[in-house]
Amino acid sequence: MEDVKVNDFVLMVRTLWGEQKKRELLYLEALKKDSMGPFRKVLSQGHLSAVLFQRELHSIYDYFKCFLTDKELGVADMNMRPASLLKDLNDTEEVAGLFKKIEAGILQLYKTLRAHVDRESEARQVLDEHLLRISEFYDTFSKMEMVNRKKTTYVAAA
Repeated sequence: MEDVKVNDFVLMVRTLWGEQKKRELLYLEALKKDSMGPFRKVLSQGHLSAVLFQRELHSIYDYFKCFLTDKELGVADMNMRPASLLKDLNDTEEVAGLFKKIEAGILQLYKTLRAHVDRESEARQVLDEHLLRISEFYDTFSKMEMVNRKKTTYVAAA
């Protein structure tokens, strides 16, 4: 990679790591809600994947960063308020919709980042695995949102 591309790539990895940190904290906040019931398994899996993805992104970041100019990854410089995003959401449909929206944004970041990595590199394989897993979460949240929406429609019609 050229120096300019490496700098852009490092910034994108840093941004994606921050999004995964936000995702981790958001899943934790959702798990604290009493109304999540059967949704807890998906939330737990999402939390674990966010933690794992952070570790893997951290390794990629450490490999490509410039030790003289790039900062260490950390929470101190991030603005996160996951509790405020979930504060007014009570049922699983609303929470699934929020997570679906967040996962869609993260998918876009991964797709952008992938374009900067060689096809045969280990970093590309890691990003592809993350992309696949987050796509699965997106699909799950889409289904949960639709199932709950249908239940609400049937109740309203009755």
